[in-house]
Amino acid sequence: MKIFRSVRFNIFLGCLIALGSAVGTFLPQIPDAAEKVTAYQVAHPDLHRLFDFFGLFDLYHTWWFMGLLGLMAFDIVVCKLWNKPPDPGIVALPPEMTREAEIEKHLSQKEAALKLKPYQAVLSSALAPAAASQMSKSFLEGEGYHLRPEVSGAAGSSFIATRHRLQRWGSYTAHIALVVILLGALIKGVYGFVEMVPVLEGRSRAMQNKPDWEVYVDKFTIKYYDGTFEPKSFSSVLRVQKGSQVLGEKTIIVNDPLDISGVRFYQASWGAGGMFRSVDLKLGSQILQLPQRTPEKIPGTPFLVTADVMLPNFTVNNGQADSASLDLQNPAVRFTFSVGPHKTSPLWLLKNDPSVCFAEDPDGNLTRAPKPPFSLAAIDPILFSGIQVAYDPGFKVVLTGAVLWLLGMIGTFYLHRRRLWVLVEPAEAGAKVSVGAWSSRGPEEFTKDFDGLMHRLRAQLDARDDFRITQNPLVEVS
Repeated sequence: MKIFRSVRFNIFLGCLIALGSAVGTFLPQIPDAAEKVTAYQVAHPDLHRLFDFFGLFDLYHTWWFMGLLGLMAFDIVVCKLWNKPPDPGIVALPPEMTREAEIEKHLSQKEAALKLKPYQAVLSSALAPAAASQMSKSFLEGEGYHLRPEVSGAAGSSFIATRHRLQRWGSYTAHIALVVILLGALIKGVYGFVEMVPVLEGRSRAMQNKPDWEVYVDKFTIKYYDGTFEPKSFSSVLRVQKGSQVLGEKTIIVNDPLDISGVRFYQASWGAGGMFRSVDLKLGSQILQLPQRTPEKIPGTPFLVTADVMLPNFTVNNGQADSASLDLQNPAVRFTFSVGPHKTSPLWLLKNDPSVCFAEDPDGNLTRAPKPPFSLAAIDPILFSGIQVAYDPGFKVVLTGAVLWLLGMIGTFYLHRRRLWVLVEPAEAGAKVSVGAWSSRGPEEFTKDFDGLMHRLRAQLDARDDFRITQNPLVEVS
């Protein structure tokens, strides 16, 4: 158990978790972007095999990362929370110590203990010891201190005054919060999931993590900025069913998901594949509307024309037709003309540039062709809606931990804990009041505070001129 209570081991463990999280940030993760993982595999096959062996493409669900989180939680419990919160100062007097001799012995020990406190003050009052003790208590209560009486008798009396006692729990609360947050992360890693479900408009797709749930996109709507293909907004009329039972339905937009028992469906992305409802081919003054993969006769000719494939952002890659993205930035459609059994080479026409035309040979290689006497006038694409489905059963646990962390930080840094040990003893013609003090903050801040407090106490006690305040140079003031 010794190694787990080592601060060095705690720091080392935290660095390992931070390093793992950094790797998970820079490498694409399967639950968020499976297509990017596939692209990485194609671009870096050797590294992909190595990274995949260690589970780096689904890092947050690997046994070793969740093991690190569990070990960190265990380490915090052993290292920080094993003992009760520290409470430096004089230990309260046991109840059985009630005899006068024991009280006198205890008070003498306290007088020696006060000399070890970081801040000290001694006041001589003309009041009787009992009156001086009561006056000191009333004054400190008025200053916001909580009193804990200890012993009193003919030999004198003593008590402890504390302000902002909750500060002692700040660090403990923050460490408990870390354990709670780590527990929430473990719950998410074991029982939670994130997956992308791309669904074509008007169709459906089953989820991977809940195969009996079917996600329907009844309608997908996208609006562009005027004169551009930059999307202004997009939304999906979403419906989720389990068999014939509708679990939920809603028109979702970005940052406004559909929530079904903690499973959230986000509008994450959109795109165009190779499918379309129809395209318009302009031939002179005629417009011929062509459904996908359906031959249509050109009026007044023996030719049939077929539109079979669309690329949303046409580009030439290694001499062949490809799409640079799934956005409708530069859409193109492939056409084939035929007469009886004879077919022409496929031609690619670009929507945004009618002067450009490419001919495709049987191997898929492109060559630039002369401008044809027809052009691609319009496309009605079938878009897909990218639905991100996320289930995080540890969310409320993490949220609770975050609130506890905030409370712990407030307690640690915004509360200034002060503690006074007051010893009142009989003296010639009055009482001697000795005060020892400790502060949770540095000497610069508390010295002025303690000085003012003792001067006000002096006025209350009508203390004589032998009043003095000292700071123990042998004691480190924290």
